[in-house]
Amino acid sequence: MAAKNVLGIIFSNAYDEVIPQVTSHRTMGSVPFAGRYRLIDFQLSNMVNAGIPQVGILTNSNYRSLMDHIGNGKAWDLARKRDGLTILPPFNHPDTGVFKGKIDALFGSIGYISDSGKDYVLITDCNVVCDIDYDALLEFHIERNAEITLAYARNVKSQLATAMEYEVESYGRISEIRYADPFGDDSSNSLKMMVINRTLLERLLHEASLKRITDFEQLLSENCGNLRVYGYRHNGYAKIIEDLKSYYDANLDLLKPEVRRALFPADKPVYTKTSDKVPAVYGINSVVKNSLIADGCRIDGEVENSILFRGVTVSKGAKVKNSIIMQDTFISENAEVESVITDKDVSIGARKKLCGADNYPVYIGKGINI
Repeated sequence: MAAKNVLGIIFSNAYDEVIPQVTSHRTMGSVPFAGRYRLIDFQLSNMVNAGIPQVGILTNSNYRSLMDHIGNGKAWDLARKRDGLTILPPFNHPDTGVFKGKIDALFGSIGYISDSGKDYVLITDCNVVCDIDYDALLEFHIERNAEITLAYARNVKSQLATAMEYEVESYGRISEIRYADPFGDDSSNSLKMMVINRTLLERLLHEASLKRITDFEQLLSENCGNLRVYGYRHNGYAKIIEDLKSYYDANLDLLKPEVRRALFPADKPVYTKTSDKVPAVYGINSVVKNSLIADGCRIDGEVENSILFRGVTVSKGAKVKNSIIMQDTFISENAEVESVITDKDVSIGARKKLCGADNYPVYIGKGINI
């Protein structure tokens, strides 16, 4: 199987700055999602489901929660004597303890990449939520004798300054890589996922280091005309997390059955760290409509169009609507919460009212008591 010859690389800190409220004490990869998962679970599971045996996770800062979640990789069947999962902390700049960009991060781990002995490297970020078939992506790459294959989706718009779009020819060859026009139509937008031949990656990283190129997108754009670069189109659901609103929308999208089916197909499970909690308990007068309720919750009030993570308590008379309530949040009696994101361990007092809007959700930080 070709995937056995692939090294997976995941950037866990890329785009932390786009949702600083949620990533102030965690990486983008360890941001909670969908009631019981973390964003990195989707990329790790996509790799494991494709049969990729070795994965390195590049970290930069705030990675304690990531290490707690990942552990030794057992939940993804990556706790192995050979290959398996490796967390790669920053070591390229011992003075600062952080790297300055993706090229810097990859170059700092070039020994790990070379020692893998794999012919191909699959590189991805954590801020795109999707179920993508990496096995098909790799087959596409090999069949076309490509040197680089970039995954894209049609009209998955991004407002990020580093968002890229591709000019894809009818036979799949990419003729141009450019920064995306957020207001353009009918574009092929980057999903920040790529397969690249390992020896080519090593050469490009050395050249970038000599030229002091730090922008990964610039490196790809400058070499597009000189290399066999192809585009692989992803036709399924994909959501780019680029601000608090897109994070809010991506979570609430899961209340749609078609999105749940797209992200959680029966034959390709999304793996995560397990938690041994009791099932959710619903009080005799509780009302729950169109919501995802994780295990360990206690519901005595009303919940509508919301996602509740593990261990949340909604007390008698309390109302939760259009909200994302993270782990171990306590909502007291007769409190009202609408269009709100609470981080972990938040406590909302009795008869308090918190209200945001669908286009501007209110965020309550970790451990805050209101």
